[in-house]
Formats: sequence, structure tokens, C-alpha cells
Amino acid sequence: MIYFPWLIILLFFCPALSAIAIRRSLSIPWHLVLLIINIGYGIFPLLLAWGGMGLAERFSCQSETIIFNCPNSTWLGQLVTGMIFAHWLMIFTITSAVFGTIGILISLTLKVNSSPTKVNISEIPTAIFYRSRRHKVIAGICAAIAQKWNLPVQGVRIVTVILTVVGSGLVLLLYLWFWLAFPLEPAIKSSLVSDN
Repeated sequence: MIYFPWLIILLFFCPALSAIAIRRSLSIPWHLVLLIINIGYGIFPLLLAWGGMGLAERFSCQSETIIFNCPNSTWLGQLVTGMIFAHWLMIFTITSAVFGTIGILISLTLKVNSSPTKVNISEIPTAIFYRSRRHKVIAGICAAIAQKWNLPVQGVRIVTVILTVVGSGLVLLLYLWFWLAFPLEPAIKSSLVSDN
């Protein structure tokens, strides 16, 4: 049960990257960088297992049932065993990479095919959720949540800290994702008109 949050993180890593690409409307080179990260993330456990097989061959490690024993040290045998059995993580990483790649390709298609007639005249970015600019302590996420649902800001902050401590890092990663995915609320440009 302790591994469940980490498996969720493995599963939702690439879709979170694609959400960042969609929300921030990144440029085409950044889309390509995220696409390469997605593909690398998907095949990383296979590369890790391949490297473990190379280490086992180089240091003459022998397989005894499912554990590798190396003649010089036990820690090397444990490392090789962990590396070789990392290929099971591909169940999560490939699934995540496929969904993330689909999201990034959709975002990239929308970026390339965007119509030049759709011009934002006000130059203010439009988003469903903005991080708070006025009441932020770190990133403005807690204040934005409090404003959106009419909750006390300090209460949201306290609950966030408690969930971060108790939630084994999952809430912290979610907070970091909110920070990357959603922009700050636009600054209000006030023009002073003089009565001359």
C-alpha cells in the first residue's frame, strides 16, 4: 500500500507534462522537448533493465532464482537485481507516455493550426484558473483555490501543509504541477486620466 502514491505518480507524470504544454501554450520547440521527455520516460525502465544485464555480465553475477549474486559484493547483486526487474515499471511508464504524447501532439496540432484571425485584442491570457497575484505566499495556488470556492485562505493553506506532510509527497507534486500548469492572474493595467 505504501507504493500506491508512487505508482500514481508514475502513471500521471506524462499527462501532467502535456497539461503544462496545453495550459501554458508553449512554443513549438518546447513541445518537441516535452515529446522527447515523454518517449524517454516510456522506455527508461527497459534501458535500465538492459543496463542491469550488462552489469551482470561484466561483473560475472549469477542468477539464483530471482536474485543476482555477484562474487565481489552483495550490494552490486542487489543493484543488478533492482535494475533488471525495473522493466515491470513499463506497465505504468508506457501507459503514461502514450497518454502524455497524445496530449502533447494535440497541443502541438492546435498550436500549428491556430488561425491568425483569432487574435486576443486585450493581450490578457485567457485561462479557467489563475494563480493569485495579490495574496500569494509561494505560488498563489492556495489563495486562488480559496478565492474560487469562497474558502478562508489560511484554512486552505493549513490543509495543504497537513496533506503535504501526511500524503507522502503526492500533494507536494500536485502543488508543483499547479504552479507550472496555471499562469498568474493578469496584472491590472490602470491608466491614469488627468483632468487638464
